[in-house]
Amino acid sequence: MIKNYISVDIENPNTRGNSICSIGIVIVKNNKIVDKQYSLINPENKFDLNNSKITGLCSADVKDAPTFKEYWNEKKELFKNNIIVGHNVKYDLNVIAKSLKRYDIELFNLNYYCTYMLSKRFFDIDSYSLDNVSNYLSINLNNHHNALEDAIASQKIFEKIKNNYDIGKYEIFEYESKLYENLDSKLETNVNSLFGIIQGISYDGVIDEKEISKLKIWIEENRLYSQYILISKIIRELELILEDNLVTKYERIKLISLVSSINKSKRYSEASLALQILNGILDGIICNQKINQKEIDNLKIWIEENDYLEDVYPYDKVVLEVNKVLDDGILTEEEGKYLIEIFDDIINPKSNDDEKIDFNGKTFCLTGKFETESKQQFSKRLQELGGIEKTGVSSKLDYLIVGSVGSEAWKFGKVGGKQAKAMELIEKGVNIKIIEEKSL
Repeated sequence: MIKNYISVDIENPNTRGNSICSIGIVIVKNNKIVDKQYSLINPENKFDLNNSKITGLCSADVKDAPTFKEYWNEKKELFKNNIIVGHNVKYDLNVIAKSLKRYDIELFNLNYYCTYMLSKRFFDIDSYSLDNVSNYLSINLNNHHNALEDAIASQKIFEKIKNNYDIGKYEIFEYESKLYENLDSKLETNVNSLFGIIQGISYDGVIDEKEISKLKIWIEENRLYSQYILISKIIRELELILEDNLVTKYERIKLISLVSSINKSKRYSEASLALQILNGILDGIICNQKINQKEIDNLKIWIEENDYLEDVYPYDKVVLEVNKVLDDGILTEEEGKYLIEIFDDIINPKSNDDEKIDFNGKTFCLTGKFETESKQQFSKRLQELGGIEKTGVSSKLDYLIVGSVGSEAWKFGKVGGKQAKAMELIEKGVNIKIIEEKSL
């Protein structure tokens, strides 16, 4: 029988999953609570409005609090010398590991019991969220999302389960620190896109059949990259969540915590990485061909929190259109349909394939990989028609030709940097025609 352990819960300042703003610990010795500790942490990171609404904490509350590095130096022996208990505690341990990684501190292996997994094993209830399990076991959860209150609830759940069931041996947590380091940089777009898609489909608190299909499409499109540990892990956990074609409230929380955004890259700028997430968010919002008030309100929060992207396409276009429809604060059905068209044009840009094309004396630029012939052969053929090849996109360009195969290195999923630049110039009134290879 387990007599000594600590029950732990953490709260995040944002959705990145690599920093902590508060932590609650309940210390149990010989089956008795001997101490309860609540600590504010300065995450040295930004606060998202959504997270602040959930936790009640903002940057002003923690500005004088210790950093997690300072906190860990004082508390690490407590974690090292005890079994750790928590609800979906593997998520908490991952965040702790990622927080330490920011300070170049290695995390030792930890022993843990997860009350979420134990509840799922022993109870037959609709949802295994902390509040629902607490309610099922008649445990009073006073202030959900206060780290100490949640740690107390987890401790009470653990006591009820271990006193009535054979819980078996604890699990061992080993942080897979190489997951992101070994990821080929060309796949950073795919990971950030998924991060955005999950945010987008979760904005209204419900994940429907079409949104589940969107996640399954991502799995199939990325299955060929399963040799990468991170991609393999994401696919495996996604499939577990989606295996019954339903996403419960608690599985939605697990889904949101499944993927961390990639914020530093050898290939992409910080702005490009953020735009990959925005592209995913828009894709997630419109994949069921519906937009509701909650979704557009949460999108507005995201664009306000990322206003450093001002003057970057397509961020400015999204801001313009969202502010336009929310001028009166209310999204109508017609405005929703209008935004779906706008967002779809950003994600899946339309080409000018039906227009008459004359290359004689006109400039062209090639982007992506071509299916019918090599890029060099394609260029030679267009030059023979009188075309003048350019290596970049500017206001003087007449045609941007997009290869049918696309490119795995494109910045924004289906859109590369050249195409994004052309779309930006078109928005400003420049007469550039985007043509797909198959139409020539």
